[in-house]
Amino acid sequence: MIPELQLYRIAFYVMTAAIVGFLGWIALLPSGKRRYYLPVPIICGTLALSNLGMSLELFRITTASGQPIPMTRYIDYLVATIIMVVVAGWIAGASRRTLVATAVLVAAWVGSTAARYLLEPPLNAAAGLVTIGSLAALVYLIVWPLTRRSSEQSGERVLLYGKLRNLLVLLWVFYLVIGFVSRQGLGLLDAFSGIFFAAYLDALTRIGFGILVLRATDAMDQVIDGSGSTDAGDDGSGGVTLETGSEPGIDPAD
Repeated sequence: MIPELQLYRIAFYVMTAAIVGFLGWIALLPSGKRRYYLPVPIICGTLALSNLGMSLELFRITTASGQPIPMTRYIDYLVATIIMVVVAGWIAGASRRTLVATAVLVAAWVGSTAARYLLEPPLNAAAGLVTIGSLAALVYLIVWPLTRRSSEQSGERVLLYGKLRNLLVLLWVFYLVIGFVSRQGLGLLDAFSGIFFAAYLDALTRIGFGILVLRATDAMDQVIDGSGSTDAGDDGSGGVTLETGSEPGIDPAD
């Protein structure tokens, strides 16, 4: 069986290779549009750094039950997940208020997940409720309001958003399950199984997201050029137009 720290190092190598591959892909795109695709290698880069940090046992905290918690993982989840939901929302034509709401929900989800492992009962149960509630609200937001918003865009953007939405929601559910059955949760998975499944989902999420975005050049061109996109308020009463070339501001357990 592969040792825990070596598994993290292997994941680091895999994501480093993904970064190189995506940067090479982006280099083939028109120079004026390359920067809009940089979130793809960035989300792979945060995961690579996270795995490197875990392999070196940086920011490693031990729970009251004696289980190790690599905090670099949650820093990566916070940064990368916010980037992914904001990029997906940008493609859907979401308002800035909606993008902020998604970022806040991600922060609540990831933060409460990490806190759940560090708190004693009954506070850890309360953190678990926040985890479930914030994830449920996030899923609702991107499955219903943002899907309705995306339907106002071009067919290419609707298709791309739908693929990104389905990828994220499916993998988030898997993350939640793994988080509760991991050794830090209910203890149903041993160290090797928990790390392997988490690393697999991490890589699948980032690489899958990157491939979907980079292959949808027509949809991304329309987003970049601001073709037919308006940044309307959540109530549909008005908003801020996304000008040409505008760029918005911008899980979990082993």
